[in-house]
Amino acid sequence: MSEFSMIDESLLQIETCLLDRRKVHLGVAPDGRVYLRVTSFWPKEAAQHWHGPYSDRQAAETDFRTRTQPPRVTRAQIAEASRRGEHGTVEGVPMIVMKHRWTGQLTLTPYRLVEDTGVMQVARQNGHI
Repeated sequence: MSEFSMIDESLLQIETCLLDRRKVHLGVAPDGRVYLRVTSFWPKEAAQHWHGPYSDRQAAETDFRTRTQPPRVTRAQIAEASRRGEHGTVEGVPMIVMKHRWTGQLTLTPYRLVEDTGVMQVARQNGHI
């Protein structure tokens, strides 16, 4: 039995709802802590892992929204990705290959272009973007 199925069995309640147009499961443990998983990401094995525990539903939803926003990318990152063949356009949308912050898997994703400031460089070095 995996740790994730053990979490399923220990949850008192599992609610299915839409969060930012994605089907998610919110589970409440006996101690009141909240777990969240999403069923619509690929690969399914990574997507369906429970994340948490969170102190409450608000904290779970905030973490999910934060980690599923389009990544912020600088022109320098685009140039570097282009050299590696990891940047391009799909149906008119600029895309870049990056590690998905929810599943941890490499994925081709749209992004938000930002200016490269000293703060952005430190955040990138620390893995925050």
